[in-house]
Amino acid sequence: MTGSGNTRNMAPLVAAWKQAFHLATNGSGSYGKGLNLHRNGAVAQIHAQPGRLAAAVTAKKATHQAVLLLPELTETQWDTLAGRLAGNPQAVADLLANRVPAAIADPGHARGIAIVPGAEEITFSCSCPTGATGRVCDHSAALGHAVTDRLAVTASVLLGARGMSARALAALVRDLVADIDLGTLSADADGTVRADQLYALAAHRPPHTAPDLDLDSVVPLTSTLDDPPLPGPGAQDLAWMAQDAADRAHALLSAAPVQPHDDLADTVRILATPHGVDRLPAAVDATGLTEAALRAMMIGYRHGGPAGAHAALAAAVVPPSTMEQAADVIRASRAVALGVIDIADGTITDTTAGVQIRPGLDGRWHPFTLWRADEWRPAPGACDDPAEAFRAARRARAARPLRR
Repeated sequence: MTGSGNTRNMAPLVAAWKQAFHLATNGSGSYGKGLNLHRNGAVAQIHAQPGRLAAAVTAKKATHQAVLLLPELTETQWDTLAGRLAGNPQAVADLLANRVPAAIADPGHARGIAIVPGAEEITFSCSCPTGATGRVCDHSAALGHAVTDRLAVTASVLLGARGMSARALAALVRDLVADIDLGTLSADADGTVRADQLYALAAHRPPHTAPDLDLDSVVPLTSTLDDPPLPGPGAQDLAWMAQDAADRAHALLSAAPVQPHDDLADTVRILATPHGVDRLPAAVDATGLTEAALRAMMIGYRHGGPAGAHAALAAAVVPPSTMEQAADVIRASRAVALGVIDIADGTITDTTAGVQIRPGLDGRWHPFTLWRADEWRPAPGACDDPAEAFRAARRARAARPLRR
């Protein structure tokens, strides 16, 4: 558990430990000397095991193994504590999110069961001569101060020494609330609720059963709309906009390649719909393109989306080396080297076969077939592999003989 808010939440736990630890040293001068050692970074990583907290402490060029001995809580005590935590939605939310709850800091939270041991329950041990006799020494005192700082961040170190890991406590509480609606969370003093707590509780609740819907009989809302007052878009325009938003959302969720949407591609998308062709004359006036060019773009959109529409108008600009490499791949893939592969105007063309591929704005190669003299029409089969796109063009060409 990190963050200033959590530090404030753990303040009661830190205060209780500092008091118990100070009383356990019984006024020894090692209490102050240990604080200086801790502040100077003498205490290494703290290891928590049932019944003990241990760490290596370096002082005067010597390293000693300091230990604080604490009694473990009994199984009954842990069950009692877990039962009380299970009745606190915020504590449960923290535990379900793999966090030590702030409620654990309250020494009287579970009917007198305290995570912090009493002063008389803390004993000392160390590899130095003083610590070997069971008395507090500078090294074990430094460890006690290090535990104080550690508790300000997380209580898990003390939980471990008392005989229960945070994960095991979470499992214990999770079993108690498995079939219980934990209700809502109350806001903190700042009027906020932690997002991770809300998510943990939501994930705990059983999922709702989806209603049994006959989706085939559901009529899209957009098909029942009346035209809104002018100058707003018509009902059909709204339907197209909604469908476009749905298509883009689906592409994002399926990690599909980003398509080069712009005003022209969006215009062609509408023209390519069953009712959009009626707007072709208006699109000619608005775009300045010929009807033949727009019809080719409509076919390109149906086959390859916005990138296909743009490829029908003009090939994407790629380095000459890319074109040469693609042409070499096509030549190597042909079983019989019939026809000449030409590179011109950003396209790779086999005039004899009447096929062509063009690089698109989406990074794919888009196939085309010769329709009339000097008029190329998009074909299905856009692909990252130029050889495969070329084969797609050959298949489309075989299925659609040249028109004279």
